Amino acid sequence: MEGFRLAFKNFTTKYVKKLMKKVLLFLFLIPVLAFVSCYDELIDAPVANKPPKTYVSLFPDSLITQQQSSLRLNWWSDDPDGLVIGYLISFEEGQWTFTTSNDSLISFPISGTDTTYIFRVAAVDNASNGIYDNQLIVNDINFGPEPFTDLNGDGIWNPGEPFIDCGAIDPEPASIELPLKNSSPVISFLVSQNGTTIFIPETTFTAASFGWTLTDLDGDATISKVYIALNDTSQKIELPGNTRFVTIKAETPFASDIVECDVYIGSAITTPYPVKLPNLKLDDNNIFYAFAEDIAGGVSDLIVMPSGASNRSWFVKKPKGEILIIDDNGSIDNSADFYSVIFDSLGLSDRYDVWDIKLGRTTTTPGVLLPGFISPQFTETLKLFKYVFWYTDNDPSISPAQVAINNYLNFGGRVLFSMIFPQIFDPRGLGDFLPLDSLSAAPISVLPSNVGITPTPDASSQGYPQLRRDNNPNPVARIRTYYPNPLSALALYTLDLSDNPIIGFKSTDSRVIFMGVPLHRSNGDPFKVKDFFDKVLFEEFGVPR
Repeated sequence: MEGFRLAFKNFTTKYVKKLMKKVLLFLFLIPVLAFVSCYDELIDAPVANKPPKTYVSLFPDSLITQQQSSLRLNWWSDDPDGLVIGYLISFEEGQWTFTTSNDSLISFPISGTDTTYIFRVAAVDNASNGIYDNQLIVNDINFGPEPFTDLNGDGIWNPGEPFIDCGAIDPEPASIELPLKNSSPVISFLVSQNGTTIFIPETTFTAASFGWTLTDLDGDATISKVYIALNDTSQKIELPGNTRFVTIKAETPFASDIVECDVYIGSAITTPYPVKLPNLKLDDNNIFYAFAEDIAGGVSDLIVMPSGASNRSWFVKKPKGEILIIDDNGSIDNSADFYSVIFDSLGLSDRYDVWDIKLGRTTTTPGVLLPGFISPQFTETLKLFKYVFWYTDNDPSISPAQVAINNYLNFGGRVLFSMIFPQIFDPRGLGDFLPLDSLSAAPISVLPSNVGITPTPDASSQGYPQLRRDNNPNPVARIRTYYPNPLSALALYTLDLSDNPIIGFKSTDSRVIFMGVPLHRSNGDPFKVKDFFDKVLFEEFGVPR
């Protein structure tokens, strides 16, 4: 019995061991079979490349309202199994264009006051076919040929020319509707550095300059026309859309008291615009109008100078003749009356005008009749006259002289200065309009009464009279003496003081004559100043008698 048990035990042990080996082998084969099964499936059914998905938005947000015609659009994409190499973009069913950018500031053409455009964008991935495609058609959308570099300029792709090898294209391009609203131009008159409008002076002669800023949110290039008018907008004239500054000018002879003006665009006064501006009223008040229009017919506000709100006026004075007296003297004295008597006594009473450029001047503001635009309005005003007499106190308006005088002289003008200077100033600008090397380092504190102002021998031989400071108790102070340029000037007068310093000189062509003393205080010998003006105006300048 014991033997039977031992034999049964040995049999059971061997059977269990064999069974365990079979179970372990089975467990090992399961993942192997599973792997082989999966591998067979991959070989039999590969997964196709998926096209990218494209998105678009309007920067800075995607809220669609009526927008300006220049917009920044953003687009992006998602590709689950590839790399996006760029985008094809189009608007209004137009030609598709390839770009690698994700955004762009796009200016849409304006065709009316309200327009809606459709912008579309499709992402392109890198699953390309390695050959050039003349047509990219996806989901019945013809994206055109693949973009290429046209090396030979024949308009078609040729073997060897680089091209963008496009892969899968989004079959449903992202799109956005853009309801665009045209923006009308915005116009306003130019302002000074302190932010105030640059007004036309309340009185001018028949030359005037106007400037404005003009912008359009749709782009300044969309401004197609500028209109200006005088006194009546129904008599407007059209100027180019890029006009920002004009000078209008009417010159003698005048057929009536309402005349046409030449119009000069920009600050350079060269060739007038072919169309004249009508309706300038002489010896009367005037109003200037301007407005702009863009290519879609949008019109700016009308700007007016002077406007009713400004409580200003603009009086245009008709020149009497060919002579202009510039009163640059802010002192309270008899100078204006003195020179009027002199000119009247020379038979010129109806042939000269006076321009008081110091009127209303303060320590912080220029004279109210001095133009805000020295160039060109001040210069063009001088050109209305052939002869100018410019007299000053000891704070002359040097900047206008620097800007205008050479231009005026080149135009054929002639100028007589009676000019004195302040105690301290920068003399370097004087050479811009005077034939001058330098002047005395320090002024003469007070010019003595009755001191002689004596012509040089050459000047005396030419008929220049002896002058003398008057004996008026009011001082003639801070008088400089001068060193004219020996190549371009001749000394005319010296002071009867130590070393006989030069106080007067003229250019060699006699177009500029300068006296460094106030001539209305140089009449110590009666009638001699009248003789001086007679010599200068009629003989040197050639004023007709």
